[in-house]
Amino acid sequence: MKHYRIKTFWLVFAVCCFFSLHAQTDIHTILFSGRVHDGKSGIAGVAVTDGINITRTDAKGQYKLLSNATAEFVYITLPSSYDIPINNETPCFYVSVDDKTISKQTINFELKKSTRDDYRHILIAWADPQVYYEDELPLAENAAKDVEMLAQQFNTPVYGVVCGDIVGDHPEHYGALKKMLADTGVPFFFAAGNHDMTLDVRSNDLSKDTYKKTFGPDYYSFNRGEIHYVVLDDVFYVGRAYWYISYLPEKQLAWLQQDLADVPAGSTVVVILHIPTSTRETQARENMLNVLQNRQYLHEMLKPYNAHIFSGHMHYNDNFVISDSLYEHVHAAVCAEFWQTPQCSDGTPQGYGVYEINGNDIQWYYKSVGYDKNFQFRAYPVGENPEKPGAVTVNVWNYDPKWKVNWYENGILKGKMTPYRGLDPYATDYIVKNKQKFRYDWITTGETEHLFFAEPSSQDATIKIEVIDRFGNKYTKELE
Repeated sequence: MKHYRIKTFWLVFAVCCFFSLHAQTDIHTILFSGRVHDGKSGIAGVAVTDGINITRTDAKGQYKLLSNATAEFVYITLPSSYDIPINNETPCFYVSVDDKTISKQTINFELKKSTRDDYRHILIAWADPQVYYEDELPLAENAAKDVEMLAQQFNTPVYGVVCGDIVGDHPEHYGALKKMLADTGVPFFFAAGNHDMTLDVRSNDLSKDTYKKTFGPDYYSFNRGEIHYVVLDDVFYVGRAYWYISYLPEKQLAWLQQDLADVPAGSTVVVILHIPTSTRETQARENMLNVLQNRQYLHEMLKPYNAHIFSGHMHYNDNFVISDSLYEHVHAAVCAEFWQTPQCSDGTPQGYGVYEINGNDIQWYYKSVGYDKNFQFRAYPVGENPEKPGAVTVNVWNYDPKWKVNWYENGILKGKMTPYRGLDPYATDYIVKNKQKFRYDWITTGETEHLFFAEPSSQDATIKIEVIDRFGNKYTKELE
């Protein structure tokens, strides 16, 4: 009798679990179908996805996508040579799946053929605008005006991306940020950051709800010219108030594998995410909040391509040559140190990355807000750097190993300056002088590896600094 009661209990328990799960997660199938067209003709070969599976339109621009009721969006990979459709001041490449009870749904996408060739184009990369308070919005708008003035100098199409932390835990500012970027005339795509999370929800799956209602899917791709751009969400919420780690769930990686399957090997791929995949920290000390934990699998997937990773999060500028075909750009924050200083903790001025694209070729530079493109380093005469009192020192914020930092004494080339790790004197001095005015008492400088020094034979010598970037562009400054 006891054995019978135990079997009955487990049978009832299993049935209850089944109906409980069924009540919570309705996974009945939905067949999405439709057409991607230009108002007249269908557009062939456009990727259509629900964030899980990807299909492509046929010769008539028609598609069918078998999905289920867990789908939040149906969206496309915007093809090159078509304008970016804008709705509510952001790119509109998706449709929300609001009614999940209809088993067959028709979703069409209309695109407009561009009148401008995007084979050559400009991409502007912002990271961490991170607006917390209303009085910071004018400061962000000033940075947006800088973008607008820069964009007007180009005769090729200009696009933009924001590498996360669009706001600082205050989604009520999303509207203002969207408007000021839309007013630049540059269409901006967005990635989610840790300060764009919805807090106090039970799992990662719910943590981007507010972001998704504002910007759409948190991972997607688009094409401009010959470049395939992919936006990923590597901020994984762990369900404890503000806590998160940097991690790409299998769902995203499986989707990315499909997304890249139709990209020819050797093509240029740009991956945009918030938290970097590279760090100066040793692996034993690396912080799970500051570097992608399963990055090796992303790097492996990018091996067939000439790939670039755009990230932010750290509020300093850094570059990593991961391999001959993989380069990571960690962008300094547009907000610098949370809108309290004009420079980041490493001395990089408030600014953003500018990428000039010609087919599969990419060249880049760092654009400081309020300065022209020739402002690529800051130099300090003898006596101005307490860490190197007898030396001339230079901070070259966008440095990588292919740059050259030379120095001349009284017109004679002395060779390369010596790299060292230390604090930027301008950033340190600014914080010391203005600390009482800051909103936060923890604002400080941080050590960086893009500093260089040289010791003149005479303190009265005239010193010239010559910085040559990896593309042969030369920047100079004379010190006395």
